[in-house]
Amino acid sequence: MPRRSYLIPLLFLVLADSATTVSAQSPAVQVQIYDYGELKPGALHDLVALTEKVLVDAGVSVQVRLCRGNLALPCESQPAGVRRLMIRVVAGEAKRMSNVRRPPLGQSFADQRGGTYASVFLERVQNAAAGANVPWVIVLAYAVVHEVGHLLLGDQAHTVRGVMKASWDRKDYEAMSQNHCHFSQEQVRELANRYGGVMQADITGGTSHKNPQ
Repeated sequence: MPRRSYLIPLLFLVLADSATTVSAQSPAVQVQIYDYGELKPGALHDLVALTEKVLVDAGVSVQVRLCRGNLALPCESQPAGVRRLMIRVVAGEAKRMSNVRRPPLGQSFADQRGGTYASVFLERVQNAAAGANVPWVIVLAYAVVHEVGHLLLGDQAHTVRGVMKASWDRKDYEAMSQNHCHFSQEQVRELANRYGGVMQADITGGTSHKNPQ
């Protein structure tokens, strides 16, 4: 599958910034990614960087850390007061689904107030990306962001378009590849109000950012 060249400069800048630890306040949210799909180091770097960028662009003070897999750091502890979310990347598809003809890319354990745990299904992500001819790591990152959205905003957070759309189609995947897939403006305001602020850098799985003004 051809890889779009525009992603390389973006990820290079983000990952280069992550090489330096910046002393700052703790993030409001820490997303912990657990790789059970045996992804290669390059794919993991891209996943962490793009996931964090999309969330930061939405106004979230966030640190994304890789807690299992190549280059992972122990993630048992985090600063007091930080909202911790755990995302598993698993190799297969969902074992339980409401529509077997359209298996989900991810599932979150959330109620109207949100949640803590979610899974993203690598095989389903790769199939969807191949069908739309976009890099699968991009779709994987957006699938993680979608589930993070449910964990922060609740199980009723679906929108008619964008990151929180219930079912993505080819146009949505193409929008992701062009950085045109976002949370709704209302959701951006809610995320920034509840989880905005300054974040703390992490060498292997996080980048120091300030929220957009």
